[in-house]
Amino acid sequence: MAVHKRTSSSHGVGGTAQPRQLPGAACEECRKRKLRCDRQRPQCGTCADAGIVCEINNNRLARGPKKGDLKALRSRIVALERRLSIDNGVEALSILTGDSLPTTTPDTRAATSASERGSPALVSPIQNSSAWDGEIQVHVPPMTPTSDPLSFSTFKFPPTPPSPPQRGAFVDDLMRADLDQLYFDRVHPNVPILNQSRYFARARQTYCGDGPSHMLCLQYAMWTLSMALSSQFESSRELFYNETRQMLETLDLADDDLQPVRIEQVQAWLLVAFYELARASYRRASISAGRAFRLVQLARLHEVDSPGNSLEGEDAVAREERRRTFWVAYCLDRLSCLRSRCPLTLTEEVICTRLPSPELAFQSGHPIPGCFLPEAMASGDHNFLSPLAESAVTVTICGRALSHGHVSGVERAFGNPPLDFWLRHEWVNGVLTQTLDFLSMNAPVVSAMADPMVFFAFMMAHTTTILMCQIAETSAADDQSRITVADYQMRATRAAQEIARMAKAHEHIGYFKVRHARIPSRP
Repeated sequence: MAVHKRTSSSHGVGGTAQPRQLPGAACEECRKRKLRCDRQRPQCGTCADAGIVCEINNNRLARGPKKGDLKALRSRIVALERRLSIDNGVEALSILTGDSLPTTTPDTRAATSASERGSPALVSPIQNSSAWDGEIQVHVPPMTPTSDPLSFSTFKFPPTPPSPPQRGAFVDDLMRADLDQLYFDRVHPNVPILNQSRYFARARQTYCGDGPSHMLCLQYAMWTLSMALSSQFESSRELFYNETRQMLETLDLADDDLQPVRIEQVQAWLLVAFYELARASYRRASISAGRAFRLVQLARLHEVDSPGNSLEGEDAVAREERRRTFWVAYCLDRLSCLRSRCPLTLTEEVICTRLPSPELAFQSGHPIPGCFLPEAMASGDHNFLSPLAESAVTVTICGRALSHGHVSGVERAFGNPPLDFWLRHEWVNGVLTQTLDFLSMNAPVVSAMADPMVFFAFMMAHTTTILMCQIAETSAADDQSRITVADYQMRATRAAQEIARMAKAHEHIGYFKVRHARIPSRP
């Protein structure tokens, strides 16, 4: 019954097909709601049910192309293909035969004679369309027979047009705002080198030029590291990382020796090195860090506060950024050498840059210059040191321990008895113990979420204690030395337990907010 009813509704008397709706235009309400209009007049069923006026627009343009447009479009396509085939064929043969052709065809003769007379080439009636005469101009070179045989010596490769520089990673305004916020929320507490207000003021400058700018390289490095600490942009971080490295390497090749090293370039390479430490190999990170360290030296960041290095017109915030960039690079140098046991790059003896200002004073635009590193190491009073300055003091002790281990290794290799080995060892251990006691007294319950730099200082101090034990074990020759080594082993055990306790206390922190400290393996 259902099939019979459906059939009878779609056919008239005698099986004649009836339309599913009345002829005419659909009303505006049905068009807006995308409904099938039954075209009842004066009011369709939809408008009657809704109780509104049924309006019909009889001046609406018909859908689809105009009559004859499709045929004209096909004719234009045929004319274009014909002209392109003639042009490409003549050019290819002229390249292979030394800019000439051995034979000619009727079509090419007509095209050549027409081009010599200054008139458009006439190949077929279709090509005589006025629409294409104004859009495409085909210049066919004159063709003369040649007697030179085709050989490899006469073959000429066509020149390759230079491709314009393209940026593979696109950032719109909303994405830029999210990445900047992610950087200052999650990256900046661990790498405090930028003043937030000054950065946004520089970021508002319009990018211009054919190549990458220093500020653009810094922004891409910031966004790459932000993506490494975010799940929202995880799929794009590798693209931004490759783009950042490519821009930085292009910038290195385009640098002028007469121009000073820009601080943005140093900061960008530092951020790339931190990204590679977290998401790439250690060797690649060491190479990128080495570039950053060399740029730090070329920019003279180790002598920002030297009497002969006063930059005219530099404000206090810009100078503090230079200080912080140096001390972050200084900490990264000690951290990477602690992992590889390589010699230090940024030596302590030539530093003439004050320790960094407290974070609040730096962000407010009124930084307070700190003391010099030797003054902080000699006084032992760290009450007025900022967390970044405290980390710099701690990694300095770690660097001294590393240098002490290198010197003792050279002494053993030369066969000289290390007469002053234990004197140096006890001196470094005394400074380390004093610093660790001060940290424990001022921050008894340290939290990576509360202050990542203080947490990092604690981790480095405990790691240096383990390093001192390893150095002592390599020089235990007599019974008295073995007793001393046993004491260092007990300290190292307590330091390892403290590192494990501090790490376990932060198991609840999300993956993207944890900063891992690398502990050197035992030899």
